[in-house]
Amino acid sequence: MKNILVFILFSLLIIGCGISMGDRIDTKNLSVYFLDEVPKEKALEFARFWKSNGFIGTKKQTIQLEKKERQIIVKLIENEEFHSDHLTITEEALLQDLERELSKEVFHVKTKILITDNTFRPILKK
Repeated sequence: MKNILVFILFSLLIIGCGISMGDRIDTKNLSVYFLDEVPKEKALEFARFWKSNGFIGTKKQTIQLEKKERQIIVKLIENEEFHSDHLTITEEALLQDLERELSKEVFHVKTKILITDNTFRPILKK
């Protein structure tokens, strides 16, 4: 009985300390989490943009949208096979182009793309 009580208390502690990933929208190979500051309509619009521009592949993707100050942060989880590689100048330019397009077409505010680990912590890639 004591072990069950300890397990329940430990589980509640872990759940209580966890960081919320936000609400979620799911499609076939895409999960988009969006925090409270990002309206669900914008998350849906982002998911449609991502799909219509061919960014959804055969592997499941998980993305988080967050609003900080006056910009939207798009957090992309990096595939582990590229984890130690630095971004090339061409890749950085492509990400900047995508940021501008998302800003113009979807969010209508400044947009920043962050490459993250699987807990949405930024990975320094430059």
